[in-house]
Amino acid sequence: MKKHLLLFIFISLVGTALAQQSVQIEGTTFFVNYNRETMTAEICDYNYRIDDREFPMYMESRRINKLPKKGTNTLDIPETVVIHGSNYTVTSIGRAAFAGYTNFSYVNIPGTVQHIGEYAFYRTSLVNVNIPSSVLSIGKRAFGHCPNLKTMRLPYEGIAIGDGVYNESKNISVSIDADGEPLMADNVATTKKSTPRPAVKKPKAMPVNVDVDMNIPSSSKVNDQTFVVIIANEEYNTESKVRYAINDGRIFKEYCTNTLGVPETNIHYIENATLNNMRSEINWLGRVASVYEGDARIIVYYAGHGIPNEATGAAYLLPVDGVGTDVQSGYSLKTLYAELGKMPSQSVTVFMDACFSGSQRGEGMLASSRGIAIAAKEEVPMGNLVVFSAAQKDETAFPYDEKGHGLFTYFLLKKVQETKGDVSYQELGDYLKKQVSRHAIVVNSKLQTPSMNASVTLNGKLKSMKLK
Repeated sequence: MKKHLLLFIFISLVGTALAQQSVQIEGTTFFVNYNRETMTAEICDYNYRIDDREFPMYMESRRINKLPKKGTNTLDIPETVVIHGSNYTVTSIGRAAFAGYTNFSYVNIPGTVQHIGEYAFYRTSLVNVNIPSSVLSIGKRAFGHCPNLKTMRLPYEGIAIGDGVYNESKNISVSIDADGEPLMADNVATTKKSTPRPAVKKPKAMPVNVDVDMNIPSSSKVNDQTFVVIIANEEYNTESKVRYAINDGRIFKEYCTNTLGVPETNIHYIENATLNNMRSEINWLGRVASVYEGDARIIVYYAGHGIPNEATGAAYLLPVDGVGTDVQSGYSLKTLYAELGKMPSQSVTVFMDACFSGSQRGEGMLASSRGIAIAAKEEVPMGNLVVFSAAQKDETAFPYDEKGHGLFTYFLLKKVQETKGDVSYQELGDYLKKQVSRHAIVVNSKLQTPSMNASVTLNGKLKSMKLK
C-alpha cells in the first residue's frame, strides 16, 4: 500500500489550524482535511452539506474524489499524506467521503484510521470489508445501501457503531475478532463468530428511588432574573457515551425550577448539543445579560466530554458532533470563559461535570488521547465568573453508578437538596471537594478533586454569595 501522496493545492484555509488539500497518487485523487496542530488528516468530501433526502440524486451530481485509477477495483486509503514537507497521519474517513462511488469493490483501510464517518461508503459497490483494530467508531449508515456487500470483519472491543451501519445492505454476514456483540442491522442475514466468546455484559440498569431524584425541595420565591443554560451531552456521534449525563441535566433542571425558583421560560435545556447548539445558547445568554443591564444572574451547567489540546494543554468542551482527535471541533474553554466573563451580570456560575485529560467518564481514554492522561491547562475566570469543576488537571470525572449520576453532580444535587439552595459558594465548594475526593479514592482508588475558581473581582465575596 502506498503510504505517501504527491500533492497539488486545491484550497487552503489560511490562518487556522485546519486546512484542506487535494492529494493525488497514480491517478487516484482524494480530498483531505488536515490539522496543523495535531498533524492528522481526514479523507473527506468537499461538500459537507449532505442529508438523507439528497440521496441518490446528490451522489450522481458530485464527483469530487476521483478514484480509483482505471483498471483497478481496490481503493487504497493512505496511512499518511505529505503536505508542504510534513507528514500527516490519516486518522479519519469523513462523512460521505466515498458515498455514491461504484467503481471499486474492495477497500484497504490502514491501521491509522480511528473513525469512519456517517455515510462514508454509502451506496458503494463494496463486496468485502475488513475493519482494522485501530477503528474506534463507525458512523450512521457508513456501509448502508451497499447491495453487493457480503462480508464485514469487525474488531469489537471499544468500537462504537452508529445506527443502521449496514442498513439496506442485504445478506451480509459479520465476523468478530474480539469478544463482544456488534450492533446489527435488522436485515443482516447471519453472524459468524470467528472465536468463541463469553456472554456479553449488559449495561447497568438506571438506579431507581435515588435520594437526590426524589423529594426535591420547593421554593415559593421566584428568581425571575436568573437565567440558566443546561447542556447534557450523553450520546456522541463518534465518541463513547457519557453515562448518566442526560439524567444529570434533567434532575439539575428540576432543582433550578423547584428549589432555586427559576421560571421555566428562563431555562434553556439541551440534550446532546452540537457545536452550533452550544454557541447559540451562549449567545442567548449574552443577549439576555445585555438587556438586563447587569441585573441578571446566570448559571451554566455542562455534563459531557472534555478534551485537551495535547500540544498546548488547552481545554475544550466536546459537542456531540465533535471528534476527539480534532480540538477545532470542540468549544474552547478559554473562549467560553471570555464570553461569559464579559457579560454584564450580578454573577455567572458554571458547573462543569467533565474532565479535560483525555479520559472518559469512568475508565478508559477518548480517541483524542495517546493512552495517557494530559494535564489540561487551567483557564482563569474573568468578570463576575465562578467555575465549579468536577476534576483537576489529569484527573478523571467518575460516574456514581449506584446513584445514576456523575459523581460531582450527585454531590452538587445532594448539597442543594440538604440546604434547600441556601448555601454559600464557599460552603458548596468545600463540600464538593471533600465528599467527591473521599468517595473517588475509596470506591475508584483514584483521585478526583473538584475545584472552585473565581475571578479576581469576586475574591472575598464567596462566603456571602449564594445560589438562591
